[in-house]
Amino acid sequence: MENNISKIISNFLLVFVAGYADTATFTSGNEVFSAHVTGNFVVFANKLVHNPQLSDYRILLTFPVFIVAVYFTGYLNSIIKNERSLYLIMGTILAISGLLAHFIGKNYAIESVVNFYIVLVVVFALGIKNAINKLYGKSTFGPTTVMTGNVTKATLDFCHAFMGKEKDVDARKSFWRMLILIVGFLIGCISGALLSAQYGLVVLLIPATLILLYYSLFFSKKEIASS
Repeated sequence: MENNISKIISNFLLVFVAGYADTATFTSGNEVFSAHVTGNFVVFANKLVHNPQLSDYRILLTFPVFIVAVYFTGYLNSIIKNERSLYLIMGTILAISGLLAHFIGKNYAIESVVNFYIVLVVVFALGIKNAINKLYGKSTFGPTTVMTGNVTKATLDFCHAFMGKEKDVDARKSFWRMLILIVGFLIGCISGALLSAQYGLVVLLIPATLILLYYSLFFSKKEIASS
């Protein structure tokens, strides 16, 4: 029971952080997605048809930065093979982005190159998070960054669990797990938007601190084995 509760907390935390960071950088990072980087292709394409500027092209840098972060994580994992350590590294890099925003970024406009570089640090951190999710998939109920697949699965699970003559117990269990991910992500999005709009990207210190505290003090490998 304890392991199940711990796994629920860790899953909620991971989707909260993703939604929080993604919305914070979009709100106070000149409309750049840090977790859902392919969303930046949509943002870029939209800018191309609305009085495009040379500076609009730099958003494409988020993609290679994300790829480098994923490769870095895969390589590092082949050496240390430690989920906790990888999340602590991710949390540290996310904290660095918040500190940079506080000590440097606050002196520059949202549209500035300096602010964009800070956002790239966030992208790198979230790239690590995405890679960990793939490397240690058993630790989570599903993808913890992009919710499209989770919404699809939750809908199908709901259909199988609550509709029709035969009720699928496993589908019902899966539905509630997906709901935890979706709701956690939504709460993260709302929190990231409200706080970053008021205080800027320094608020990334909040999810960074949560990650560092949880994976330093509470994370257990037993969570992976729990169902």
